[in-house]
Amino acid sequence: MIIGKLLPIKQVLFVASAFVFVSVLLHGSTSAEVGERASNQNLMPAAQAEKQPAAKPSKASSEQWKEQIWEILPYDAPVGPPRPDPVRLGYQLSGWKPFFVDSRFEINESGRLVSARLHSLGDEAIDPAPYKLDQLRAAFEKLDRARAALQALRLDVSEAAADALLSMPSQAASSRQTANPGEASPAPAQTQVSIPDQLRLYRDAFRASAELDIALAAAFSRFANEMNPFSGEEQSQALSGMVPMAQILKDLEPQPQHYRTLVAAYARYRELAAGTHQQSFSASASLRPGESGNHVRELQKRLQQEGLYSGSVTGFYDAETQRAVREFQSMHLVDPDGVVGQRTREWLNVPFREKVDMIAYALNYTRHSQARKLSRYIRINIPQFQLEYYRDGKIEATHRVVVGRASGKKVKFRGRMIGENQTPTLVSTIEQVILNPRWYVSDRIQLELNSEAKSDPEWFAKHGYVTWGQNRMFQRPGPGNALGRVKFEFPNVYAVYLHDTPKKSLFERARRDFSHGCIRVDKALKLAEFLLSEDNNPYAQKVETILKGDKQTFVKLAQPIPILIEYVPVSTNDNGRALFLGDPYGILKEEGNRKT
Repeated sequence: MIIGKLLPIKQVLFVASAFVFVSVLLHGSTSAEVGERASNQNLMPAAQAEKQPAAKPSKASSEQWKEQIWEILPYDAPVGPPRPDPVRLGYQLSGWKPFFVDSRFEINESGRLVSARLHSLGDEAIDPAPYKLDQLRAAFEKLDRARAALQALRLDVSEAAADALLSMPSQAASSRQTANPGEASPAPAQTQVSIPDQLRLYRDAFRASAELDIALAAAFSRFANEMNPFSGEEQSQALSGMVPMAQILKDLEPQPQHYRTLVAAYARYRELAAGTHQQSFSASASLRPGESGNHVRELQKRLQQEGLYSGSVTGFYDAETQRAVREFQSMHLVDPDGVVGQRTREWLNVPFREKVDMIAYALNYTRHSQARKLSRYIRINIPQFQLEYYRDGKIEATHRVVVGRASGKKVKFRGRMIGENQTPTLVSTIEQVILNPRWYVSDRIQLELNSEAKSDPEWFAKHGYVTWGQNRMFQRPGPGNALGRVKFEFPNVYAVYLHDTPKKSLFERARRDFSHGCIRVDKALKLAEFLLSEDNNPYAQKVETILKGDKQTFVKLAQPIPILIEYVPVSTNDNGRALFLGDPYGILKEEGNRKT
């Protein structure tokens, strides 16, 4: 987050609310092939791309800039409440001067930085096609031609020269004569170009500069929105020069270490998918240390491709092979027992291309996460089966969780099909903690309990269930309560929540999808005490006393805590390695099927 570093931009939003985000400025359609080709070539002509920053040019001042920018900049009437458009607002803040072109009609340092970043879109799994990079490159070339036309006629390629000529009286400007060598002239005395032709060439330079500037600004804004959808203010400040462009480009990224690890993994697996024949692993039975044969050779070759095994391919399952298997298992959320069982075999045979798609999905999800707006929050990643408490970008507490089962029939909810037991993704706020909670049993779960109680008429009474109302039931507080000793409530349409559980053994599993949709939290009492302490709540010191009884106690938080439940199939560890968590609910598979 960079808000704290920025200037008070809201003080200057005097006109911005009348505008909306800029429409796509480069018209026409571009095929995916053209877009991909554009991402693999530099947008700027070589002469400019290799040019090192010279002395800082004088700031543009010509009225021509405003005239050209006003004429070229598109304006779309707002639909619904108006929102500030970062590009238009940036021009207002800069006095309608160009962002990326200097007083000599050359691309400046900010323009070079943005151009280079657009050149690497594919490295971060960003589709280059919407950026129309081939048309943006054409704008660079048009500006080069405009400058070359001035240089070929030995005219001064500068805004100052253009201003001097454009400020001439209209009768002189309309003359077919060349500039008088004895008078102040924007061009060298030996030029034989008529003043009207000189005017046309300078206006062409202004026009080409403004077209490129607007196109590059639009591409930057699109890129900034892709990197951080909540970056509108930062965009305007960067464009207007109030904050260095290099800083903004850096700060647009999510948590640097995690995000950069994903980008590196994306590059590695793209390379593997493009140029490496994936070693198959055909064993149908488990492999254990001490075994030998062709299946072990396949295993060793496959682990080499993952960069985990550097020994010789011996066909013997030795200690080094076992170490590599354990590391592979840890990378794929499999119990690291060193035995190649079913889940390890499945991961060994996942195609490299599928891993590339998983990382791309994770990169996009990470960039667009609502967490980008928050400094303090709880995040649960369903495929990782983990809860994390964040403060100022750092994880201060982690807890294992059990999420909803992947199995179960699909039901239609709010226009989409979801698994009836699957934990939904959502954004909400934990508003209260309940100590000694009652469990109000849903109709669906009550049917399951009825089947358990068929052989014992006293089963419900033995387990603390109480009937109330019309065929409704709840379970009294106590150590055997399905919610355990604490529950965390947050508003949501799915009626899910976090809670403790008496079934602690399930937290030892690597894959933990066993619930009906709510989320069970390991060491939930410790989390409750931590959150209450963070909230400066007097109940933080009373938890143990309250739990000695069986009275349901509601504790409101003075500062509710945002909670994000997300579905990200790839994460990272502290060693800078990607962790493949999988797609337990088949969401990525469904999206892939829809695209094809």
